[in-house]
Amino acid sequence: MFQSPEGIHGITKRLIAEDRYIFVLLKAAVDQISDRDARPAWDLVHQQMALIPAGTVPVALCDGSYVNLELGSFLLDRYAVSNRQFQRFVQAGGYDSLEIWPPDIWPSVARFVDRTGRPGPRDWEGGKFPSGMADHPVVGICWFEALAYARWVGKRLPTAAEWQKAGGWPEQLSGGECNRYPWGDVFDPERANLRSAGLGRTVPVNAFPKGATPNGIFQMSGNVWEWLDDPLETIPCKAEESFLPWKPLRRIIGGAFNTYLPSEATCQFITGQGELDRRDNIGFRCAVTVEQLRPLP
Repeated sequence: MFQSPEGIHGITKRLIAEDRYIFVLLKAAVDQISDRDARPAWDLVHQQMALIPAGTVPVALCDGSYVNLELGSFLLDRYAVSNRQFQRFVQAGGYDSLEIWPPDIWPSVARFVDRTGRPGPRDWEGGKFPSGMADHPVVGICWFEALAYARWVGKRLPTAAEWQKAGGWPEQLSGGECNRYPWGDVFDPERANLRSAGLGRTVPVNAFPKGATPNGIFQMSGNVWEWLDDPLETIPCKAEESFLPWKPLRRIIGGAFNTYLPSEATCQFITGQGELDRRDNIGFRCAVTVEQLRPLP
């Protein structure tokens, strides 16, 4: 799997330095990478991701009903992907690595550029993020850019069901629904960067710690909307009615710094955005299926 002049040890160190540590932990590499070389990758998993155990979650549907889904164990990033992290992807030539982009989007990748025409998020310049924004969530990227980054680091985008289970923790302990917010069912303006916070801009991905889930996942409500893997084929409206979008949409969730209604920042709220839209209030985070990984040492 890992054929390179720098050797297995050198490759693992490079992958870990680039935050691509999941590749080191894949089952497919267990015979080539020692537990000793893999241990720093496990340390990063503990620091950067949270474990969501397997179980049932009641998932909200577009018609207002719920369906119980069984989910396997997965890991979810504690923080939205930051500008600093996304710049590694840009500098490594992620926009030129067509193997991580869906073939049907190849003709459009050349149009995913910054203000100066360089590959990168919409509001960057010269392939670099704005000064002082290293730890803010990356925005101005479409769903396909989020997908490509996730593939580049060995992860994927989370599903709506996974988001509801992780953000509604602790979920369905007595047969009820998930919590509306990561901290409970009652909105608290001091726990999330929505319009009510009065900031009108993004904040670092580790801000608002009081709004984190009990197992330490930050900003599942507020700061930026986040891309999910799920397509949105109908938009919720009045009972017994449905609205079919005119272009392909993907689910977004969580609300943003300019979201007015707290009800739109719940773990169950259903809305979407065009797959190719590059908004200044949409970012993302990544997930990993535990089953793909080697056993803990």
